[in-house]
Amino acid sequence: MRTVLTVIAVLLTVIAVELAFHAPSSTPRAEAQIPDTALQRKYLLDEARETNRHLSAILEHLRTKPVKVELPTTDTRKSGAAGQRPTTQPRG
Repeated sequence: MRTVLTVIAVLLTVIAVELAFHAPSSTPRAEAQIPDTALQRKYLLDEARETNRHLSAILEHLRTKPVKVELPTTDTRKSGAAGQRPTTQPRG
């Protein structure tokens, strides 16, 4: 048990020495940045235009080309027969 604690102490010492010698000499200070609202607005408008182009292409495709829709069956009965569906009685 004593050797494990000694090994841990030695490793912690090595880590402390490495951190002390490899630390940057001067850490950069966080400075306030003034947001460029015009640039942000430009990016937002560019993305909106790109989205509109994609939507226009989808709409044109739907208008000019046939769309095939397949609905898979949800009947899980083994017989495969549709069977009689339950009817609801009007309340009143």
